[in-house]
Formats: sequence, structure tokens, C-alpha cells
Amino acid sequence: MVLVGMGPDELRLPFGLIQQRELKLTGTFRYAGTWPAAIALAASGQVDLDSLVTAEYSLAETERALTAGRDPRQVKAVVRSEAR
Repeated sequence: MVLVGMGPDELRLPFGLIQQRELKLTGTFRYAGTWPAAIALAASGQVDLDSLVTAEYSLAETERALTAGRDPRQVKAVVRSEAR
């Protein structure tokens, strides 16, 4: 998980959940100018965004998709509103 930009001085976090899922938490403050570079890389084809999708779910399987992040092999789960 990445906390981006300025937030409150204090923040309550669900540490049990963070530990259970073995999540890593980091913060970033200076992110100005990173989005144009990322968009350019994706637009040029230098980064294959489709390869990041590791699972697809139907709308009826949304709950399952939302818990897919518990599987360390999952990168990005996508919920499709209709069949492709």
C-alpha cells in the first residue's frame, strides 16, 4: 500500500489486517511529474498493462474479485460488467 501526498498527522490503521495479509505500507510525498512518464510508457507500448491483469471476474463474482488480493500470485483482478 502506498500513502500518497500529505495526510493527517495521525492515522488509524487496521494492523491485524495488514499483518494477516502481509501487506507492505510505504509513503511518498514527492510524486509530481511521475504520471506523465507512466502514461507515456503505457501509450508507447513499452509497458504491457494487459499483462498486469492476472484474473478476470464477472459482475456476479465481485466479492471474490475483491478478496483476490489475498492471493500473493494476483497482481490485478478485473471485474467485467459483461462477457468479452
